[in-house]
Amino acid sequence: MRRGTSQLRQERVLEVAQVLFAEKGYHNTTMDEIAARSGIGKGTLYRTFPAKEELFLSTLDRAMERLERAILEEVEEEPTVLGKLRRAARLYFRFFEQEGELFKILVSNVPTLQEKFNRRVQEKYSFYVDQIASMLREGMDKGEIRGLGRPESITVALIGACNSMIYHWLLSGKPYPLEEDLGLIERAIEGMAR
Repeated sequence: MRRGTSQLRQERVLEVAQVLFAEKGYHNTTMDEIAARSGIGKGTLYRTFPAKEELFLSTLDRAMERLERAILEEVEEEPTVLGKLRRAARLYFRFFEQEGELFKILVSNVPTLQEKFNRRVQEKYSFYVDQIASMLREGMDKGEIRGLGRPESITVALIGACNSMIYHWLLSGKPYPLEEDLGLIERAIEGMAR
């Protein structure tokens, strides 16, 4: 029972922290405020997350895990490789449209967070490249996708385009719906069709 309670408490802290970091930014959010809004004592918070930086990175990890789960589950529902690629791109863009404020903190002025988060992302990046390249290879084998080049290179180009558009959108203050840029990615994916 205690372990379940501890996990629920940790989940509540992560939810509250995510809301506060998104609303107030990294520097203006305090551990005291997170503890108070979570309904726990400061000592309990610091035993679970010894530093604000660790709590923030755990919040990002949790968000990225939700994205990964959603993509892996929903992509399988698509019968075609092109459909899987479009669905993955839509989920990726929707995720950043909803969680963008949290990730904007990374691209602002917190270099130590960027370094630590980048290390965590690098671990997952290779996995994503392998997954998408495998989908492309499958599409090429089935004749659904033209052989435009190495699947890994195509994957890196697609991921790079997505990330650049999202990065620009976040830094420019989100002046337009991110869906507009998604349309460009979807047209690139359609351009691979045979």
